[in-house]
Amino acid sequence: MPRQLLTVCQEPAPDSPADSFRTIGEALERARGGAVISVRPGRYQEGLVIGTRVTIVAEQARGSVEIAPRRGSAVVLKADAVMLTDLVLTGRDEELPVVDVARGQLALEGCDVTGAGWTALLARGTGSLAMRDCRVTNPQGAGLVVTSPVDSSVESCTVEHLGTSGAVIGERGRVTLRGCTVRDARGNGVLANGEARGSVEDCDISSTDKPGIALEDHCTTRVVRTAVHDTSTGVHLSSAARTTLEDVTVTGTTGPGIVLSGGTDPWLRRC
Repeated sequence: MPRQLLTVCQEPAPDSPADSFRTIGEALERARGGAVISVRPGRYQEGLVIGTRVTIVAEQARGSVEIAPRRGSAVVLKADAVMLTDLVLTGRDEELPVVDVARGQLALEGCDVTGAGWTALLARGTGSLAMRDCRVTNPQGAGLVVTSPVDSSVESCTVEHLGTSGAVIGERGRVTLRGCTVRDARGNGVLANGEARGSVEDCDISSTDKPGIALEDHCTTRVVRTAVHDTSTGVHLSSAARTTLEDVTVTGTTGPGIVLSGGTDPWLRRC
């Protein structure tokens, strides 16, 4: 059976398919598992609760489609796997994340996410994120928060202009940040606490009011081949579990480069 292709177009055009939809929500109601929903340019003021395995993609250039509900989250995942490509996701709700993933995996490619609450993206429960080439901003809170023990990955993304921290890995969260830029945060660049795992690899972290990297509680998060610069304190380590820093450079801090506290006993190699 060929893959189902659905088209969303706010204003009918001469080349619009006869069975096109005016909203993304209407297309989701008709979508079968594996469907592709192609969205034409426009600003769609709707929140999407996605319960079917689908791909939603901007038909034209990156940024030509904005999903911006007046309240609530822009995307809530309730399917096992969903792919979003080249979309702008904008949140206005001060209480809820723009993207909320409690189960399944949400893949985002080439998306821009702007938050207005305590975090822009949240992976919790058994949910996970797979992000590549995305930009995340949130002047009111964090860029992304991961508390799910299911592996998440964030690659080649820019997380900037943040009211608190860039990336927070909490509870038993597990995430790999690879090749990312985190900058201009009023909190930490990366904060790992609880029993967080995962790693920070080949990242650039700068312009944070609190330590660029903070590893606390019993986390075992690794930091490798990463540069921290132009911050208050470079790295603050207080985890009771063993953390690892390899090939990490810290420059241009107004305070200490690396701080150890609380009896922490990390491995530092080639730093």
